[in-house]
Amino acid sequence: MKLTATVVTSALAISGALAAQAAHAAAPRAASQGAASQSGGHRTDLGRQTLAPNDGWAAAEGGTTGGAAAAPENVVTVRTRQELAAAVAGDTPKIVYVRGHLKGGDDCDAYADPEYSLDAYLEAYDPAHWSGPASGPLEEARKRSTANQRKDVVVRIGSNTTIVGAGGGARLTGINLTVQDAENVIIRNLDVQDAYDCFPGWSGEDWKTEFDNITVSGSRHVWVDHVTLGDGDRPDSAEPKYFGKVWLHHDGLLDVVNGSDLVTVSWSKFADHDKSLLWGNSDSATGDRGKLRVTLHHNEFRGLIQRVPRVRYGRVHVYNNSYVWSPQSLYAWGAGKESAIYAQNNHFSAGTPAEKIIYNWGGTAIHAEGTYVGNRPVDALAAFNAANDPDLSGDVGWTPTLHGRIDPAPAVPGLVRARAGAGRVS
Repeated sequence: MKLTATVVTSALAISGALAAQAAHAAAPRAASQGAASQSGGHRTDLGRQTLAPNDGWAAAEGGTTGGAAAAPENVVTVRTRQELAAAVAGDTPKIVYVRGHLKGGDDCDAYADPEYSLDAYLEAYDPAHWSGPASGPLEEARKRSTANQRKDVVVRIGSNTTIVGAGGGARLTGINLTVQDAENVIIRNLDVQDAYDCFPGWSGEDWKTEFDNITVSGSRHVWVDHVTLGDGDRPDSAEPKYFGKVWLHHDGLLDVVNGSDLVTVSWSKFADHDKSLLWGNSDSATGDRGKLRVTLHHNEFRGLIQRVPRVRYGRVHVYNNSYVWSPQSLYAWGAGKESAIYAQNNHFSAGTPAEKIIYNWGGTAIHAEGTYVGNRPVDALAAFNAANDPDLSGDVGWTPTLHGRIDPAPAVPGLVRARAGAGRVS
């Protein structure tokens, strides 16, 4: 009888998935038209769009409007990294349309301090004769080199800003979009690739890097939507190993840290990266308690190794995401210190080891319901607890209320494949 019930449950879920896909297909669809979308014959300016009232944590406590109220003189189109950095600065409401391919700092030779060389660095800090993190003159020269590069890589975004790609081809390469100590920011319809650190540092155990594709630090009310994030043409998987570790040049794809709060990440694509989404950057950051509230929905994660996401302290709603597992993948949901992840109706590709979906980074609980691997439902928490000690509880102490429709898990891969990522805003 148990086997029959499972088959019936799976059949009903798949039937519901097909119905959900049909409903999505029948619903009005908007096509990207430069900086506007078009639906039912009406053009909508993406720069003036605001987050829907129930769309995740960023909709709480007044919502997220970005630069929707910008005066005409504060609506600009940018075509270079320098123009972008100037346009997004300050707290005046503003809409910034990105057109074309904007490139940041990747001329490593130009940024290198005269006293730095990789060969000398590798010789100085070889674990065969050096113990612990790098320190001394060569490490200081490396830090100066990174500081030189940072000036051309980091673009700091002020409050009350909307950044939106104009058309389907807006791309940033070698740029770290940083929302730091800001409020009310929207980032949409952008392909952000290869925030490359020319000068990784040796920690004594691994190579550490400086730049994320997108960083949200000390900020509130941030909506990231229809972005595509990855390592571009320089994946870390192609890098050599030094001291037995891959010489990493990329940090996170999208990190939410330093007391940030009320963030929604939706309808985006993340691909081929190692340490991907870190939310809460230290167990000792007790000031993060009550913050780091993030919603993650209708995103595609393809070929990521870990941190999808890894969470400390935050109450995080993870629903309707599609995970395409790779042989290198280690885990998806990292339950860190005092974290409260509530996962609903997520889909993993066939062959994903159910016991590896969750990893315990010092947490005590994670709620996981409606998870599918291929065409079958799995209990991800039970699988983890059967393979690991200590067990994690399923009671995280809260239930999400701010969210849109939660689709059946079997429908999710088709939905996000068709509609997620830059150039597909509707």
